[in-house]
Amino acid sequence: MKFSFGNKNNVEQSITISIPAEDIQKQVKTKLNSAQRSAKIKGFRKGKAPIDVVKKMYEPEIRQDVINDSVITKFYELVEEKKLKPVGRPNLVPERMEMEKDIIFKATFETYPEISLGNLSRLSYTKAVSSVAEEDVNKTIENIRKRMCTWELKGGNSSSGDQIKIDFVGKIDEEEFEGGSAKDFVVEIGSKSMIEGFEDGLIGLKKSDNKELNLTFPEDYGKTELASKKVVFNVDAKEVLKPILPALNEEFFKSTGLEAKNVNEFKKEIKNKLEEDLKNLIENKSKSSILDSLREAHTFEVPSAMIESEVNNMRQNAARRVGMDPKDMNEDLFPKETFQEEAKKRVSVGVILNKIIEEKGIKADGERVRKMIEDRASMYKEPQQVVNWFYSSEEQLRSIESISLEEQVIEILLSEANAVEEELTYEECVTGHN
Repeated sequence: MKFSFGNKNNVEQSITISIPAEDIQKQVKTKLNSAQRSAKIKGFRKGKAPIDVVKKMYEPEIRQDVINDSVITKFYELVEEKKLKPVGRPNLVPERMEMEKDIIFKATFETYPEISLGNLSRLSYTKAVSSVAEEDVNKTIENIRKRMCTWELKGGNSSSGDQIKIDFVGKIDEEEFEGGSAKDFVVEIGSKSMIEGFEDGLIGLKKSDNKELNLTFPEDYGKTELASKKVVFNVDAKEVLKPILPALNEEFFKSTGLEAKNVNEFKKEIKNKLEEDLKNLIENKSKSSILDSLREAHTFEVPSAMIESEVNNMRQNAARRVGMDPKDMNEDLFPKETFQEEAKKRVSVGVILNKIIEEKGIKADGERVRKMIEDRASMYKEPQQVVNWFYSSEEQLRSIESISLEEQVIEILLSEANAVEEELTYEECVTGHN
């Protein structure tokens, strides 16, 4: 048996495996004898068929099984001996399969990347500095009121914040296109739910008005066949509605799920909620920033098999978020290319974090793991049963421990790296625009 492989630092490897013909023949003979004892062949009692008859019927299949098992077994023995870590299954291609000759296979595969950690204390990350201002509280309250408002007919012209019911027909090069027309379609002006310019074009209309909107679909429009195309919408206004905001009273406060008896108490509750959200946002921004710095400081080849696996996980999660069974999703709905770049980033970070855990000998903190499990269990009717289930399922427990380990590493990185403060408003933190 022969074995050769490329530079250990390369992710892509190829090996040639040669298995002696006598080894194959010996195993085939053993399996044929076993098959002879159990074979039910027409015209013979069980186990009494001549070996020549058994060979004619079963030898090709048995020989192929023996070869496959021998090659894959030797492959994993050899990569373990050479201390290589294969990612995914190898691609095995036969190069010689003649009878009474040594069997030769070419195996190509990827290995888990070997990396060297840089000086982690030299990393830097952006730390947002922000606070909740009174205007943030007032704006949040107004947004809540708008979401819970009622609508009534408006006699005058439409303005931002109003709803307008319209019929419209869209044409590209004077031809109607699929999905470009609708009747009794309600648009909230200022919601930014339509393409740029559409909602602004509806301002100032009143019932029975007609208007032509000359617009352009954005470059990144969801339907690629429409992206960047010039379009003309012919719009008929059918009715205009204005929002009637709920009064700031105890009934309204209660409908939002907050306990308050007056406006000041309500504002205080809202501010507490916003500050809690802001704290989580800042922590997530710091985490994202330090992980970006970590990834940028370590350049290495990422196995395509690992990226492919992460892409599949992301696609399945995306399907679940929209209430779809992952088994029912199709390529068009969740194209793999959409997830490729982010999957590569996640895999890269995961490899580096695992290296840090390995080198620093970090172990999962039992108390942290317990708290994470209890937090998750608190969302169910019988929390203790859920806690017991986590601890009785090795797979689920390992999953939580993995998340805990990642959090521990990130805390270490944040404590050792250089924080570069960036002052942001609450809105800039929430929207990500500054």
